[in-house]
Parts: sequence; C-alpha cells; structure tokens
Amino acid sequence: MEETITLKEILETLRKNTWIIICCMIISAVVVFGFMNFFVTPKYEAVSQVLITQNAQDQNAAVQNSEIQANIQMVNTYGVVIKSPRILKIAADEIGSGMTLESLASRVSVDSVQNSQVINIHVVDDNPEEAIRMVQIVTKNFLKETPDMLKIKNVELLANAYSAQKISPNAKLGLLAGMFAGLVIGVIISFGRRIFDERFKKEEEITSRLKIPVIGTIGNIVRSENGYDSDQKMRRRDKK
Repeated sequence: MEETITLKEILETLRKNTWIIICCMIISAVVVFGFMNFFVTPKYEAVSQVLITQNAQDQNAAVQNSEIQANIQMVNTYGVVIKSPRILKIAADEIGSGMTLESLASRVSVDSVQNSQVINIHVVDDNPEEAIRMVQIVTKNFLKETPDMLKIKNVELLANAYSAQKISPNAKLGLLAGMFAGLVIGVIISFGRRIFDERFKKEEEITSRLKIPVIGTIGNIVRSENGYDSDQKMRRRDKK
C-alpha cells in the first residue's frame, strides 16, 4: 500500500524544517548576488530620439493629418534604414577602436513610441561613455544620410543622448530569483529528509507498512526522584 501524506503532515514537515528553508534562501541569494557583482559584466544603454516632421507648414489640416499617418507608417522603414549597412558602416569607421559593422549592429536597436512620429535609437555597451558616444554617432549619420537615401528632408533630432542607464544585471530581480531557488531547494531537502526517515511516528504506519497488529505502546519515560517513572506511578494508581 502506498503511503499517503495529508495537508497537515505537509505543513508539519515544512514547520519542522523552517530553519533549513530559510538558510537555503539566504545562501542562494548571497551566491546569486555575489555572482552578479563579480562575474557578470554590467551593461549600459544610451538612447537618442529623432522626430519625423511635416514637409510643409502651410498645408491644410486634412493634408497634414494624412501626412502624419503616412509618417507613422514610415517609422518601420526608418528603423530598417538606421540599422542598414550603409549607416552603420560609416558609424563604425567613425567610432574606430576596431569596431566592425557586425559588432555595432549587435549593439544597436530601434523602436518607436506607439502611434507617434518619434523613433528611439538604443545602443548597449559595457562602457557607459562609449554607449553615449556610439549612439550619438549613429544618430548623426542617420540624419546626414537619410535625405540622400530616401529623397526626403523630414527627419530631425529630437533628443540627443547625454547619459546612459545601467540595464543589467538587475540586482533586485537576481535576489528574488536566488531566494526563490533557495526556497525550492529547501522544500526539496525538507521532504527528502521525511521520505528517507525510516522511523515510525504513528501506530498507523506500523500496521500499514509492516502488516502486523500493534499489541501495546510505551509512553515517554520520565524518571522521578524516588526512581519510579511517571508511567509506572500512573499504572499503580489505576490498580488501587
């Protein structure tokens, strides 16, 4: 017959092994935090913004609205242009320090604010100053080359990058992940101790596992001052 475990027994097992679970959580969190700080290289991101503008200022409202919608649809095209070999090759040569087209392309990403004419250009690097310098160079060359490539002059700089934000590693997320991993390990150890503990704790375990009846039980023996244990005294009182 397979042994079943009740919810009460599960909670009791967790209660008895609380110290193991807490220790596992603390150790795991410390290990993850130390790994992130000493073995993971920080990454920094710098962002610049460009704006797609209208070609003419004297258009009526209907024409302007139509052009705005067309510009919004062109955002994806501009994103492809920014990451095109023509733009990035010029930028990589200007950056120098052995920067290649492929290496720069892996650092650059482009997105846009939803339903707007604003394009965000992101550059990620190990060095915050280099991330700022690279995104400025990429943005400058995009603004310079776009009029010749697309035969339009409706793109201008909205915000240049002057600072870089640390994006990884995320210490808070790492600590939470470490604590969760420690919690899982602690629970596994707790139930492992219970599973491999061969001692009988209840009469029902003896009858179910050994298939033999229980003839009698011996209570906890506590020796008193006159040499008799409390259970013997109790039995003598019962006889009287």
